[in-house]
Amino acid sequence: MKKPGFWRFSGSFFLVTAWMNYLDRQGVVPMALLACVLHEWGHYLAIRRAGGEVRYVRVTAAGAEMQLERELSYRREFLCALAGPAANLALAAFFCAFSWGRLFAGINLALALLNLAPVRGLDGGRALRCGLCLLAGEETAEWTAQRFDALCCALLLGLGGAVLRIAGNPTLLLVAVWMWLTNWRQM
Repeated sequence: MKKPGFWRFSGSFFLVTAWMNYLDRQGVVPMALLACVLHEWGHYLAIRRAGGEVRYVRVTAAGAEMQLERELSYRREFLCALAGPAANLALAAFFCAFSWGRLFAGINLALALLNLAPVRGLDGGRALRCGLCLLAGEETAEWTAQRFDALCCALLLGLGGAVLRIAGNPTLLLVAVWMWLTNWRQM
């Protein structure tokens, strides 16, 4: 049984979820939330399998973060970081076989691909840093990860600006700005 305070929700999570649900005309928000829950469940199962213990899960408008009782080895953290996107990729592969499941498959595919970006704060960034720590040491890993962060954020800002100009959709640009601000604050 989980202790009180295991789940910690920020006010921003409820505010953004309510706003998105208000704007949602196709029923995408509940499917996106389910995809996010299954993504985190993938992480949770991998952490438990690796011998880790989750202290609490903090959920914000920007996503979820699990605080562990103790750190995992780089190898185990690498695998646990990739478990969430792997869960989404498996769901996407399964649901794309059904015409009624293609929207859910697309949501899972988009969530997996976004989280695999090698940017700090995302699963791909954690996996990259852990892999580099194993191969080259912590100092080289940090230096390289910072360069990947800057490159990916710049590419996403450019692509987001192009999508906004061509299609009029600001979503990718907003995600890129969020990533850039998050990484700038952590430097």
